[in-house]
Amino acid sequence: MESLLLIPMLVLLFVGAMEIGKITLTYFTLHKALRGAAGMATQLRGADFCNGEDAQLTALKSFVVLGPAGDAANPIVRDLTSDRIVVTPERADTATGEIGECGCGGPEGCLLSEGGRQPEFLALSIDGGYSYTPRIPFRTLDPILLRPHVRVPYGGY
Repeated sequence: MESLLLIPMLVLLFVGAMEIGKITLTYFTLHKALRGAAGMATQLRGADFCNGEDAQLTALKSFVVLGPAGDAANPIVRDLTSDRIVVTPERADTATGEIGECGCGGPEGCLLSEGGRQPEFLALSIDGGYSYTPRIPFRTLDPILLRPHVRVPYGGY
């Protein structure tokens, strides 16, 4: 008789453990996709980081969403689109040593055509993070925001 009282709790614990596993798998899948794209991004030649329509950056973002197979019918995670992938050129501040985004214009920017210097780092992330809603029977849970972020040294141009 006592085991009948424990079964619902054991099922809830089992389902909760499965959801934690799914959350972890989703986070590491996103992180691995960003890391793979970051590895490709370090060797971009002549990419215009200030132009969101740059063909190289578009292909890079598509790689994050669709994976190496490029199968549009099976993205690596559901509800992720390439317009949410952010590629940010960064450079260390010479005075403080802190790494920050380099803008597009002027000599401090990363746009070579306007007298800027190439970035020292590239950061890849998901704009606004990726929202994952755990599914546990008879419970409505708030979404969990996953924010994978990758920064790699840049060797392009």
